[in-house]
Amino acid sequence: MILLCFILIMPNSIAYANLYFLKNSEEDNIKNIIESFYNTQYDAYLQMEHKDITPYLDMTKIQNQNKVIALKNLTARRKYIYQKGYCYIEKRRFPLEFNYKAIDINGNQASVILEIKLDGQNAYPPFICGGENIFKLIKMENSWKITEHDYEDLSFYEISKEKLIREFQPKELAEMIDQEFSPDSKKVYKNFNDVELKSNVGILSLPAVNHYYSTSRAVEYANKYVYNRNTKFYDATAGGGDCTNFASQVLWYGFGANDTTNDILNKVMMVPGSYEEGWYAGPGGGSRNWENVEAFWSYMTSYKSIDTPGPRVVVVDSINSLDNGGIMQIDYYNDGRFDHTAILVDKITRKFAQHTENCYRYYSDYEGNKRFFNPYYFREIE
Repeated sequence: MILLCFILIMPNSIAYANLYFLKNSEEDNIKNIIESFYNTQYDAYLQMEHKDITPYLDMTKIQNQNKVIALKNLTARRKYIYQKGYCYIEKRRFPLEFNYKAIDINGNQASVILEIKLDGQNAYPPFICGGENIFKLIKMENSWKITEHDYEDLSFYEISKEKLIREFQPKELAEMIDQEFSPDSKKVYKNFNDVELKSNVGILSLPAVNHYYSTSRAVEYANKYVYNRNTKFYDATAGGGDCTNFASQVLWYGFGANDTTNDILNKVMMVPGSYEEGWYAGPGGGSRNWENVEAFWSYMTSYKSIDTPGPRVVVVDSINSLDNGGIMQIDYYNDGRFDHTAILVDKITRKFAQHTENCYRYYSDYEGNKRFFNPYYFREIE
């Protein structure tokens, strides 16, 4: 009887074992494709030479064609900046930790939820996004290919899943970079009159106090909350991105406000007013000038009369004139509309802190048109 049971059970056991090992083998193949995809890009980034990532991609997809073009543009940009000595170029490889939360295989299709853990003190290449990455794959000619990849920073690197991005030719790219690092004195201006800086500003003006911007405080705040946001403020991520909300918080603290609920609720170092005219935020939301990329720039850089409360800034010509705690905005699509705001936290390496994605980035890795200003002081009308 025992022998008979064994004979009956053994074929099923072998079948289950074969299925188990086959599933594990396919999962290992998928992991190898995804990790090789990242490692090949990282090699290209550090060596500043394009490397072929098409073996890991379904190249019928526009998104994957954009991945290839974006990598070519990035490596060429880094190489030219390095050759010209324009700014710091990172050559260190930082650790990546891959945590596969789910791998679902259905025939020749697979979906993967991958969580990537990064070293929180370092700036990674733009094709590496910490947190959740969702992959879809298809098996073609006995090899798995990535068909789709969703991650938080996709629209700022690959730009689009539907429209092919532009590959820049070497001469054109060189001219763009040369212009980017060339000073243009016409871009340097202040949004205030120097009379504000004098103690005696005239009998007609209202009593006021100037609170000068502390770059060290600004950098301190940016580094503290770059990965984990300040929960005393609202989160603007769902509304299109938290980058400018974060930048406004950095300026607010740099002007001298305290990181307390009391200072936030009392709008210390803020400008109360309507949603369109004020510069303020709290746990329940903020004004347009506080959180919107274009509105923030217009508000910060527009001329303010001597009796107008609020921030005073100096618009500068290039990254070379930006100080720690200074603001950079980027037009990724080169369409005249700026899409992103970041804060300089290390002038030597040109490292920026940003939200959405919450991370550090090097200036050399930001592509697109850029503009800059240095916060100077906050004018409080008494």
